[in-house]
Amino acid sequence: MNDNNELIKHLIEAQKDIDHAVKNAKNPFFKSQYATLEAVIETAKQALNKHGIYFQQVSKEYERGASVETIFYGHGGSLSTGSVQVPTDKFDPQAYGGALTYARRYSLSLACGISSKDDDGETAMQRDKVEGKYKIVGMRDNLVFDTDDLARYVEQCRSYMGKPETGRCKTYYANNKFNIKLALKDAKGSNVASVVTALESLTNIYEVSTGE
Repeated sequence: MNDNNELIKHLIEAQKDIDHAVKNAKNPFFKSQYATLEAVIETAKQALNKHGIYFQQVSKEYERGASVETIFYGHGGSLSTGSVQVPTDKFDPQAYGGALTYARRYSLSLACGISSKDDDGETAMQRDKVEGKYKIVGMRDNLVFDTDDLARYVEQCRSYMGKPETGRCKTYYANNKFNIKLALKDAKGSNVASVVTALESLTNIYEVSTGE
């Protein structure tokens, strides 16, 4: 076990030099400002390095989104500040990247006592501003995608429900059966053959596997 007394003593000195992060970006949805990850890193890094402290941020496994742990090293010791988890309902690179950035910024701010108004959590929350006709709801029955474009709807259905052998995808299908059948009905009425084929295939896979 590390003796962290010396590290903590220097962290106290570093904290005296840490100021609040500059709010250097704007969130157009809330019409307000927030500090970016870069601003928080710059604020923390200068003070920590000055006092011989190195910080590392480690991505941890978290199936619902992104999880980050900030660890301080120096003066013969190491000190973890625990994991910060940020869930996301969209499982694509853009959503994960937004959640990871948010988790890194929040974790480092929390570890160093840096205050900055958090108005860009919008990215991690995946807020939908305009609802389209065809919807996908998430694990907690929250809206995660909507569009008026049937082809785009099929793409997202494949993204969320493309692995029927997994429990997560089964839950997504169960939560979206009504929405999928509505889209299928419209596709048949509009004679969009590719969409009809894709949605019928999706429906058959899940309803045959569940005996419905």
